[in-house]
Amino acid sequence: MEKIKYLAFYLPQFHETEENNKWWGKGFTEWTNVKSAVPLFEGHNQPNIPQDGYYDLTDVNVMIKQANLAKEYGLYGFCYYYYWFDGKKTLYKPLENMLKTPEVDIPFCLCWANHDWTRTWEAKSKEILLACKYPKNWFIQYIDDTIKYFNDPRYIKIDNKHLLLIYDVKNIPNISLMRKYAKEKYNIELFIVAFENNDSKINPNKYDCDASYEFTPSWSKTDAIPKEKQIKLFENHKVTNLDYRSKAIQSILRDDNKYLYFQGVNLGFDNSPRRKKRNPIIQSNFSPENFRIFLEEISKKAYNKPADKRFVFIVAWNEWGESCYLEPDTRNGYKYLEIIKNIHDLSKDELLKIDNTNELLKWSKIFYNNIYHKAENKKKPKSIFRITSKKLIKGCELGIFCKTLGEKNEDI
Repeated sequence: MEKIKYLAFYLPQFHETEENNKWWGKGFTEWTNVKSAVPLFEGHNQPNIPQDGYYDLTDVNVMIKQANLAKEYGLYGFCYYYYWFDGKKTLYKPLENMLKTPEVDIPFCLCWANHDWTRTWEAKSKEILLACKYPKNWFIQYIDDTIKYFNDPRYIKIDNKHLLLIYDVKNIPNISLMRKYAKEKYNIELFIVAFENNDSKINPNKYDCDASYEFTPSWSKTDAIPKEKQIKLFENHKVTNLDYRSKAIQSILRDDNKYLYFQGVNLGFDNSPRRKKRNPIIQSNFSPENFRIFLEEISKKAYNKPADKRFVFIVAWNEWGESCYLEPDTRNGYKYLEIIKNIHDLSKDELLKIDNTNELLKWSKIFYNNIYHKAENKKKPKSIFRITSKKLIKGCELGIFCKTLGEKNEDI
């Protein structure tokens, strides 16, 4: 029986670069944000501190240690964010070092983060630092620059094709030309996975992709906590407060077979280290127990896929600036890694016997109440919330009661 393959997204931001020195100040790395974080409300877990200290990813020994730790706790591989802007690359030194060092002994793939870099952290999202453009024959340079990764024996394949995730496929012209060039020039076939962002489903067939990936965390108005229940801040500033469970239950109950899609599980979200008091986005009600339930349920669903496509993505290995990391810290230690290992070590039958129904019912009610709270018609819908365990597992009733509130089923 082919086990679930857990892939953790990996941010290569933790080293000094020419671009960051120019934009944010000499010596800036992601640790600059992480170290300067402060609590914004009672019980706010900031700052987050790595258990083994702040590292520099230009030291390949750090990457060796990370790879060994990840494998020890049940992770199959890393999905490295790859920043390529019309031939301009940044944050690439750790990946270059990894290629030269077989001791970083873990399977990997790339996620092309093809989105413009802006000053979003400073609430200046229209100020572009690096733009992602696609001039004529862009795909030739892209494949020529990236082929060294595809040729590495550690690179992950599906159907003997090289797995490549792309953050924004909608803006890429002629993905088919990229496929064709890779095949003709290097005899490489690509298995392209399109990100689904901001709760927007993507049919991969429309963009010449092989599958989509339901990125989490993402959010919409249905995930926001009602105003009267939101966190009480120390100061009068704005925070977008979301409920971890509301988004998780939508992923768990998603049930469509129109195309192949992969799912993911995140370790909460809090980008106040980056945004400071400039309207950070914070997920409440994230905990080891809720992470365990989310991961168990998504892992169960992964067993419905063919053996070579049983991937579950985890966000993330080291997104410290978004408080979304598996690496041990001084607060929780190895707790989240241990959860992954415990689930990884279960057989399929053992996993499927785990019954989280009572908690999932609570999560569904939370999601329902959020929708009802925001519905324009505050009159109670005729179909008052009632879900049986059987219906919950099928994931059908959620769409029914959302329709009674004017929500479109395909948006769930």
